[in-house]
Amino acid sequence: MAAKEWTSQADWETWSWTNGDTTTTPGSVTIAAGNTQAVGVSPVYEAANWAAGYWRALVLAGTQPEATSYYLRFRVGATAVACAAATYSEYINGIDSAGGINFNLRQWILNNPAWDVGPYIQIELCLDSD
Repeated sequence: MAAKEWTSQADWETWSWTNGDTTTTPGSVTIAAGNTQAVGVSPVYEAANWAAGYWRALVLAGTQPEATSYYLRFRVGATAVACAAATYSEYINGIDSAGGINFNLRQWILNNPAWDVGPYIQIELCLDSD
């Protein structure tokens, strides 16, 4: 299965951040002091082997800071250009007891046949703090 992990500060720096600053450390991102929200958009990623059914899940794991919520949404496409122009999914906020999100992307794709799916995906992460 294709996978992309953000395990370094450089990984997070490839994202475009708006609506507030973030602080990045290896493998993590948090809202910078004095801000209540940050929104990051990833680059468009390509699955190495879409024919094998890649992009099966969106998994967000880590420590959720107190009074902070995070939400994911994504868009997919048959080409990088189509992906970047596609409509985003609804926000996902299925935080489990460990403070992470494990979303079955493959099931979502199968249940939404009208979407132009393909090997390209782009993710938006929204961090909100009280």
